[in-house]
Amino acid sequence: MSLKLRRLLLSVTLLLLGGGARAADEPAVFAHPLNPAAMSALLGPAAKPLAAAPGLRGRFEQRKTLPDLPRPLLSTGEFLFARDLGVWWHTRTPFDSVFILTRDGARSRDEGGAETRVGADQQPGVAVAARIFFALFALDFEALAKDFDTYGIVTGSGPTAGWQVGLRPKLAAMSAVFREAVIDGAAHATRIELQDTHGDRTEILLPEVNILSDGLTAADRQRFD
Repeated sequence: MSLKLRRLLLSVTLLLLGGGARAADEPAVFAHPLNPAAMSALLGPAAKPLAAAPGLRGRFEQRKTLPDLPRPLLSTGEFLFARDLGVWWHTRTPFDSVFILTRDGARSRDEGGAETRVGADQQPGVAVAARIFFALFALDFEALAKDFDTYGIVTGSGPTAGWQVGLRPKLAAMSAVFREAVIDGAAHATRIELQDTHGDRTEILLPEVNILSDGLTAADRQRFD
């Protein structure tokens, strides 16, 4: 997988992969492996309304921590997940840029209007990444279990109860993008944390997510043109 593609995939972060000794600071969720049936039971209440929805819309706040930098890199923006089209990721601050991931490829446009495209026929990893990001946004546990070793726990109790899922990639192509991910949520994913093999950490907060139960608008579809 090329460095350019790796950077493109890390910039979107849909949202959100064992063996060996556990590190001292490893998240507790990785002590609780899940098979597909157990994952279905854990995520079923959250996944049910998403199963029939054509997509999601929301805002994101992203913090990327690099070992050589004293402070995390902060960015904010909005996203759109359209089940039949792809993921549209619009960063507004600190620089305006757009990233689009579909089953056919990935492309990005920077603040100056320069565009970069990577086709799935050029980089087979793009199709794999698209399948995985689509599964993350849709909470498709069967698809996730095909590509990842899965882990999960229930968090909180009563009205504040939620879930936490850990993912570690089975595919070497995705291991080059991130080593593991931890996803927190309740009715939908609210936080995604990615750790890569170089020690970089990316945290994505989703403070506002709306299920598009009434379908996509014409403007939504134009974003993917």
